Amino acid sequence: MPQKTNLVTSQWLHEHIEQPNIVVLYTQMDNPVTAKTDDCPVVYIPKSMFFDFENVFRDSHSSLPHTMPDETSFTKGVCELGINQDSVIIIYDNKGIYCAPRVWWMFKSMGHQHVYILNGGLPNWLAQNMPTVPAISMTPAASSPISSKSTSSEFTLPELTFLKKAGNFTARFDNDYFLSADEIIQQLSELTLLDARSAGRFNGTQPEPRKGLRAGHVPTAVSLPFQQCLNGTQLKSSAQLQEIFSEAALTPGNFLVFSCGSGVTACILALAATEAGYKKLAVYDGSWSEWGARNDLPVEL
Repeated sequence: MPQKTNLVTSQWLHEHIEQPNIVVLYTQMDNPVTAKTDDCPVVYIPKSMFFDFENVFRDSHSSLPHTMPDETSFTKGVCELGINQDSVIIIYDNKGIYCAPRVWWMFKSMGHQHVYILNGGLPNWLAQNMPTVPAISMTPAASSPISSKSTSSEFTLPELTFLKKAGNFTARFDNDYFLSADEIIQQLSELTLLDARSAGRFNGTQPEPRKGLRAGHVPTAVSLPFQQCLNGTQLKSSAQLQEIFSEAALTPGNFLVFSCGSGVTACILALAATEAGYKKLAVYDGSWSEWGARNDLPVEL
């Protein structure tokens, strides 16, 4: 595997994809403004399985969007995908670097270290004319499959490759990967909270895409829109990311917590900080979907 990075290139994946322990996970998310599913890709990377973090791998008892599930349900769902303890997981999405880091962070928090993100995602894979398949693979017990022809939440897929053997993956959740709102309030003076939303949403000059949320940001938070960490569809280099974080007066010893609208693009910042050499990191899972809805929590503009 590539050393000292959580990313793999399209060329690397192409060269290693046939190894039996390589698992390729595709993910995408609904548009938070329209609540409509993104148009599904026409083709996929070979061996791809759909990782549905919005509907399957989430806390079904939470009113918040796609919050973390418990160890038991995560283990069950991952085993149904045929994933093992020694699997090397490569994650990609349909935009490049967007929601794949969320799935990467989920696996890291559940104790799986051999997990990587395809830098540039499907757009980069296609740009390099890599081989593709017309459908993703699914297990019979997994969520509804995703179709390249469907644009609704009811996915249909005529051609599926069923995986019959369950995996032996066992999740071991590490609480240090996530903070709750109450923990942030208690530790606000000891951490640096970086907000991945746009500057307009951070300052309250741009409306929130989700209804019923207050405008503004968590007191003391620092605005770092996730797009600043990207070069097109790919993550910027480690050197560039180090410069971005140092410009915010941050040093590798800082305790960094990342927030966004619902805990997804916050994980882009978590990935960027990891690539820049930061170690003490956490994601606020509820993010602004929770903080902006709770009148008992303070807000700044």
